[in-house]
Amino acid sequence: MKIKPIYILNFVFIILIIALLFTPLRSLLEKIQSTNAQSEFSTIKSLTPEQYDIELKGINTDDINFKDFKGKKIFLNFWGTWCPICVEEMPDIQKLYDKKKNEYQFVLIYMKDEKAKVQRFLEENQYTFPVYEAVSPIETALLPRAFPTTILIDEKGIVKGKTEGAVDWKNLNFY
Repeated sequence: MKIKPIYILNFVFIILIIALLFTPLRSLLEKIQSTNAQSEFSTIKSLTPEQYDIELKGINTDDINFKDFKGKKIFLNFWGTWCPICVEEMPDIQKLYDKKKNEYQFVLIYMKDEKAKVQRFLEENQYTFPVYEAVSPIETALLPRAFPTTILIDEKGIVKGKTEGAVDWKNLNFY
């Protein structure tokens, strides 16, 4: 009995798929992918003019372009009401906002959420920090990989800190 070349090719292909899914090769590929994805975000040291150019529609404040905050200290937070960790840190962000609103521009951008739900959430909790919806594209290097993500930016546009996940804002040494 002679084996056809197509059967051999199919067999090799199936073995490769199994090897990628169920062996250390898979973890190696995932590590390479996460390193590539992370490197684009983690290399952001300062904001470019393109990264500042984000049209923001105010939910509880006026509409503005993010570039209008250039030259000021910025507290930039990406969040959503669907994110339990985001919701958990909001009371501390409100306290921080009450304490530092004259020193920093607070820009909280909700993502993957419904405007009505966000408005209701803000009203029910009496949050007064400014919340926006990004209505123009956000450059990839600024986009969050996890929620919440907070980026602290100084007056020169230099990124002073970036955190993914909740932060205990009331016990943090702020730059």
